[in-house]
Amino acid sequence: MTKFAIVDIETTGGHYRYSKITEIAIIVIENGKEIKKFESLINPECIVPTEITRITGINNQMLENAPKFYEIAKDILEITQDCIFVAHNVSFDYGFIKEEFKNLGYTFQRKKLCTVTLSRKYFPGLKSYSLGNLIKNFEINVLNRHRAYDDAWATVQIFKKMLDLQESEDLDFKKYVKGALKESRMPPGLPDHIIEELPEECGVYYMADQDGEYVYIGKSKHIKERIIQHFSDINFKSSKMIRAVTAIHYHLTGSELMASLIESRDIKIFKPEINRAQRQKSEAYAIIRTLNSEKFPILQVKHKDQLIGTENAIQLFSNSKKANSYLDYLVSQYDLCLNIQENKSNKLQACQRKQIGLCRGACVGDESFEDYEERFDSMFHKVNRFFKEDLIIEDIGRSQLEKSIIIIEKGFCSYIGYIQGDSEIVDLDDLKSQLESYKGNIESNGIIFNFLHKNPKTRKHKIIYSESGQYFDKVF
Repeated sequence: MTKFAIVDIETTGGHYRYSKITEIAIIVIENGKEIKKFESLINPECIVPTEITRITGINNQMLENAPKFYEIAKDILEITQDCIFVAHNVSFDYGFIKEEFKNLGYTFQRKKLCTVTLSRKYFPGLKSYSLGNLIKNFEINVLNRHRAYDDAWATVQIFKKMLDLQESEDLDFKKYVKGALKESRMPPGLPDHIIEELPEECGVYYMADQDGEYVYIGKSKHIKERIIQHFSDINFKSSKMIRAVTAIHYHLTGSELMASLIESRDIKIFKPEINRAQRQKSEAYAIIRTLNSEKFPILQVKHKDQLIGTENAIQLFSNSKKANSYLDYLVSQYDLCLNIQENKSNKLQACQRKQIGLCRGACVGDESFEDYEERFDSMFHKVNRFFKEDLIIEDIGRSQLEKSIIIIEKGFCSYIGYIQGDSEIVDLDDLKSQLESYKGNIESNGIIFNFLHKNPKTRKHKIIYSESGQYFDKVF
């Protein structure tokens, strides 16, 4: 009979890469009965934020003499052995525990089951499936919410209700568990152990056929989970994968940004059949900023061979049709004046967009040259996909002992790789010697811009060139 280890943890924050576990509780059930339990405070070896103490009641004094994670790691391994790992929002608890074991040089791997997913199937129609709402809905008496044992015990009560419900109604618990575990249709030519051995970490994965040719390349924060999802989907792409795939390789990156850049590059290099839409496309045309006869700023489509540098360019496109289509979008989205765009010098004649209320009136003097230019420049910087500065970007590495590095030069990414986490950047040539070259393009620039927009606190260094050499001016 299947054993389930119901787990709950408390932590110093919300992400396993930057926070630590402060408390853990595990309750093992078999045949609907509790057979083992384990609970312990854990010294996180860092300060517990005040807000976390307010929520959980766990403070620094309580943890001072608590065991460190490595001191109870063996207990966690033993009690969860041969169990399905169950938690409410399982990715959170599992991610923290897996990271702690990773820091000890051990790969923690268990089948996972999320009671949030199961609750939606067993208790449809609720406004929320948070643990707090389920406790309230089922009137479960919990003394200390946001403490590991009490929350694990409450999760057990909810899990037991599912077991009781499937006995009183025609519900197939095994079917639901199988679905929640994401068991899938596996490629017949893929050995069973390959899926089990896949990491649940961030990186790039490569699906190969019997000839060793890559048929699909992808990236994910959780490689194993994403690959299982591929095989579980019912669509043309998944069917091709199931027929063709006989091997899976992977490249751990730690950094999501690094994973995206490597995926983009390798798809262009290996040209996998199933990644057809993402293969290399020529970038022959550009939208550039120039001036009309009245010195107003305008946008024009030019062949990239006509570019002198990239300081006045916005983006590159595979053909002039796509470039002109995007230009039309910008004119519409940012209320640009058609007369100005088309270089019509006849003053005080309203353009077509002004006549229907879509132009702010620079063509008839309702908007001043200065206001139009300021608004145009704001638009230009917002949609630009060329880097105007040479930069070095630092991000997380594959472990706490390293960091990833991305170098931007002459508008594009030029080097990527990893250095030791405590290394100081002092010499550009020395840094490059530790990295690998990267041929950046508009697509990779878009990846980097989007990442920096979502992660504005990412560390960046501006590369400043001087007569005496290169040095770095840190930008925050």
